Amino acid sequence: FIRLIQPIIQHKLAHDRSDYISNGLVIAHVSRELSEFEHTLQDVYFFDGPSVLDAFLADSDIFSAWVNAERKSAIDSYMETIADPGAFKQLYEDEVLDRDDPKPTRIAQNVVMLISDIAERYAVVPSCMQQLQFLSTTQFPVVIALVEDVEGEIDEFSRISLAFIRDASSNVSGSGANSPFAAQLRRLASWYQTVWYVEEAARDWNDSTIYVDMWAAVCCHARALGGDADPRDWRDECDDWGEKDRKVLDDCVTLETNEEWLDGGIWERTIKTLGELKQRILELMSRAINKDTVGQLRAYRKKANWASEGVGADADVKVSIELSGLLPELSQLVSVLSELLPFSGSAYLLRSLAAELDMFLVDRVASAHQFNSSGGWQFAMDVSAISRVLHASAGGSALQGPSGQLLAKAMECARILSCSLDGEELPGNSDMALSLSEWAPAILDAATDDKEAMLVLGKLGVKHLSIEQIRQLVKRRVDFAATFSSPEMF
Repeated sequence: FIRLIQPIIQHKLAHDRSDYISNGLVIAHVSRELSEFEHTLQDVYFFDGPSVLDAFLADSDIFSAWVNAERKSAIDSYMETIADPGAFKQLYEDEVLDRDDPKPTRIAQNVVMLISDIAERYAVVPSCMQQLQFLSTTQFPVVIALVEDVEGEIDEFSRISLAFIRDASSNVSGSGANSPFAAQLRRLASWYQTVWYVEEAARDWNDSTIYVDMWAAVCCHARALGGDADPRDWRDECDDWGEKDRKVLDDCVTLETNEEWLDGGIWERTIKTLGELKQRILELMSRAINKDTVGQLRAYRKKANWASEGVGADADVKVSIELSGLLPELSQLVSVLSELLPFSGSAYLLRSLAAELDMFLVDRVASAHQFNSSGGWQFAMDVSAISRVLHASAGGSALQGPSGQLLAKAMECARILSCSLDGEELPGNSDMALSLSEWAPAILDAATDDKEAMLVLGKLGVKHLSIEQIRQLVKRRVDFAATFSSPEMF
């Protein structure tokens, strides 16, 4: 009876063939109906005869019509969404999702839904080779389109908007979270969240059964080719696959042990591309933040009274007046970043900013001005204030770099610049065990071995500055220079 029904179904399919070719998406529905019908025959009646679905999709015109219709539908949907001004707008309020969960934008959700829906439709296709052709022709192009569009946004932003750094002479309204600068950071963060959301979806896809089976098949195919064949290159070859390739791909049911291949996956390269794009966005944000923050330190860089500050003067002032504008702005930046990015992203940006500030404080302030111990104490207070703001951002320890301390070099500059000259304990002196007059002459002596000098300095708490930097700092202490004015030293 079953064998009599099959020809009737095949006749109906042949009769409607032209309709299917003209409306390719209908083929998805017909294929699902055929799949469910055949599963019933197999599960209930134990039928093990020829597959009508196999024969139906073996028609190259039918299969091409379905693939082309899926591709056109997906691209049309994507193009409609990306053209909307709100394409990168976050869909949910921050309170709905955890900080370390990707926050979908309209375009990100559109891409993930398109790829998931296409996979659900072609999951009934018995041929692994045809499934791979679906993946290559209908799904990957959607992700590629997103990557290219985000890259285009980044390129345009870099070309036009990287000069959005604060102009102190302008009258741009708003500050902190409401500033144009914060608005630009939100724009960059929306791209980051978009890419991150799709990247996380790709990681999930990479572990799902349908794609694991595809990966096993391309690994088997690469093994059959022999030589240096790499399964990750399957997309370059799939357009030329023939019946021999189909047999290898469709007959592969297990993935033999190969550690390199097992660590990969059908979405591996996509995940890598999205990760690199995400990092590029972070680096662009980092350059913008660093430039903006350093730009706010112009007045501090020009501060010139480090050597004239009296001991105990302005005892109630914790930081230099020139930093009064930066610290609240820095605190607001930390708050904005914690809203826009996951902890790992904001920590990366703040570590980068700390490194930039560390270099600025050493090169443009400590090494550029004359100090006495009181000025050194003021510098130490300033460095500590900046460090506290950065530490308060996100639990301190996560922001520590390789040195183990934020602003490590600037902190050591402060220790040297505020070190007691002759052992007399004065307000604001650093806690170095030896006075400047006890250790500095030996450091400046050309006959002193650099390695031995650094061992001594390490015991005094100076481990990150170079010997040359330390010597320059000592020479910046005007009170020391006045006491030890030997030409050999200076």
